[in-house]
Amino acid sequence: MQTAKVATPAETTDKPARLYYIDWLRVLAMLSIFLFHNARFYDSISGWHVKNASTGVGPTILVGFLNHWMMPLFFILSGAAVYYALCFRTAGAFIKERVLRILIPLVLVGIFVLAPPQVYLERLTQSQFTGSFFQFYPHYFDGMYGFGGNFAWAGMHLWYLLYLFIFSLITLPLLLPSKRTGMSLISRLATLFEKPWALLLLFLPLAAVDILIDVAGLGFTRATGGWSFFSYILFFIYGYLIFSNTRIQQSVRTYSTIVLAVAVVLSVYGLILQFVIVPRGSSGTLPYEVIMLLRGLRVWCWILAILGLGSRFLNSNTRFLEYANVAVLPFYVLHQTVILIIGFYVVQWSLTIGAKYSIVTGASFVAILVIYELLVRRFNVLRFLFGMRLKKRFAG
Repeated sequence: MQTAKVATPAETTDKPARLYYIDWLRVLAMLSIFLFHNARFYDSISGWHVKNASTGVGPTILVGFLNHWMMPLFFILSGAAVYYALCFRTAGAFIKERVLRILIPLVLVGIFVLAPPQVYLERLTQSQFTGSFFQFYPHYFDGMYGFGGNFAWAGMHLWYLLYLFIFSLITLPLLLPSKRTGMSLISRLATLFEKPWALLLLFLPLAAVDILIDVAGLGFTRATGGWSFFSYILFFIYGYLIFSNTRIQQSVRTYSTIVLAVAVVLSVYGLILQFVIVPRGSSGTLPYEVIMLLRGLRVWCWILAILGLGSRFLNSNTRFLEYANVAVLPFYVLHQTVILIIGFYVVQWSLTIGAKYSIVTGASFVAILVIYELLVRRFNVLRFLFGMRLKKRFAG
C-alpha cells in the first residue's frame, strides 16, 4: 500500500506550505478559553476560585459545551505544531525551544508572578485568609496547592504548559523522524488510519481511557479542563498523527460536514440528559459504558469537524492573523489572572449576570491587550519571559 505523508528533510529542503487555518484555530481556541473563564463565575457545574452569589443556565451551558472540546483542540493543535517543528529541528534544538517557549513562562511568570494573586483571591473568597496580597505572598509557599496548601506548582491555569512540556519530552522517541526514512513511528502508524472509518475509530481509546481512570478512582483528574492527563496525551499524539499524513487531512476535510452533524446531535442529547432527564430523576438513562463511549465519540467528532471546516474556510493569511498568532501565548499566560482580579470586584456588584459577564469580559480583554501591547511585546526581557522570540536590534 502506498503511504502519504508530508515531505521531511530526508526528501526535500523546502519547508511544507504553512497551513494558516492551524493559526486561525489557535486564535479561536484562545478566544474560547477566554470566554470560558469569564463564564466560570456564574456556572453551576462546580466551584471556582471566585464565584458569583447566583448562577445561571446560560453560563452553565456555555461552560459545559466549551469544556468538552476546547482543551482537546489545544492539544491537537500542539501535536500538529510538534510535527512541523520536528521536520526541521534536531531533538536537542526541539528540547531547547520547548524550554524557552514553555518552561520559562510557566515557572518564572506563571508560578511566581501570576498564580499567587489567583490563590490569594480564592483564599479571600473562601474566608481562609484576611489581609493584603503582600501579607499573603509569604504564605503562598505554605504547602502544595490542591493538597491543602497554597503553592501553585502547576501554575494554576498554566497546567496546559506543564502537560505540554511533559508530553513533548516523553513522546519524543515516538515523534522524532528517522534519519533513514524521514518518518517517525507515529507517522508510520498513521497509514493505518487513512480510511475515514478507521480514523473515526480513534474515539475508542479516548473512551477506554475515560472508563479506566474511573475504575482506578482517578476521575478527579478531569479537573484539568474536563479531561485527564492520559486523555490529553492521546489528543497530543492524535494531532501529530493527523498532520503527518496528507490522506488523513483530506479525509478530515471531506467528511467535516458529516462529523459536525453527528457532533451536534450528540451535544444536544448531552444537554437534554444534563438539564431534562437527570434533573427529573429518570431511570431511563443509558448504561455508564455507553455514555462514556458517546462522550469519546462526541469530542472526536467535534475535533474532526473543527479541523475539517477550518481547512475549508480559514486557510488564508491576514495582518490580523499575523498579529494575533504571535499574541496567543502571552494572552493565554495573562488572561485568567486578569479576569479573576477584575471579576473579584465586579461579582460583588448588584447587577444581572449578563451585565457582569459583559463588563468583566470587555474590561479584562482590554486590560490584557494593553499589558501585552505596551509592556510584553515591546521589551525583550518580557518577550523572553513570555516565551516570545526576541526583537532584533539594528544599528542606526
